Amino acid sequence: MQHDVALTRHGISLVPLSPAHAGPLFDFVDSGMWSGMAAEQPLSAAELAELFAARLEDPATMPFAVVEQRTGALLGTTSLCEYSPRQQRLEIGGTFYGRPFWGSHVNPAAKQLLLAYSFDVLDVHRVAFRCDARNTRSASAIQRLGASYEGTLRGHRFAPDGSRCDTAVFSILREEWPHVRESLLGRLAPFELADNQCAYVAEPARTEHAA
Repeated sequence: MQHDVALTRHGISLVPLSPAHAGPLFDFVDSGMWSGMAAEQPLSAAELAELFAARLEDPATMPFAVVEQRTGALLGTTSLCEYSPRQQRLEIGGTFYGRPFWGSHVNPAAKQLLLAYSFDVLDVHRVAFRCDARNTRSASAIQRLGASYEGTLRGHRFAPDGSRCDTAVFSILREEWPHVRESLLGRLAPFELADNQCAYVAEPARTEHAA
């Protein structure tokens, strides 16, 4: 959906996504970083712009570009999707970042902003995450946010290459949000004073990358 929501903290900003962001963001796209995505890999900036336009046309999706707060440099994209106000639930997905920002605090910072908006503004009861069950990097990053693993949907969807793949499902519920929020804010505390510095400073040593 078209929206005017902008969220800022921890040296990054989430701003409304536009097809115009596709050119710079396409520079990050390669087969390795796109592996495990539900959408077929775009082969040009024009194809990525079409993907962004489709998200903007979806009334249940609120897409964002992730930018460095100080410079406005594009770091990646993420979305609130499958939003059902009646059922008070949504999912966070449509996420990718350039390789230079993997393993940094950018992903947890973006997710903290989206979770806070979801629970504190949209007043949802449940926020879910999905990833290709083979994408252990993304699964690990999701669990490190504080989401609980719910199970795997076997043969859930077609992968872009035509094979069937399993989908791992995770969630955070409203009553879990205060604990998750405090944990994330504690994790991101070292970056509170870095708002005027580079937004992709590495987190303290970890074994997995953000996704």
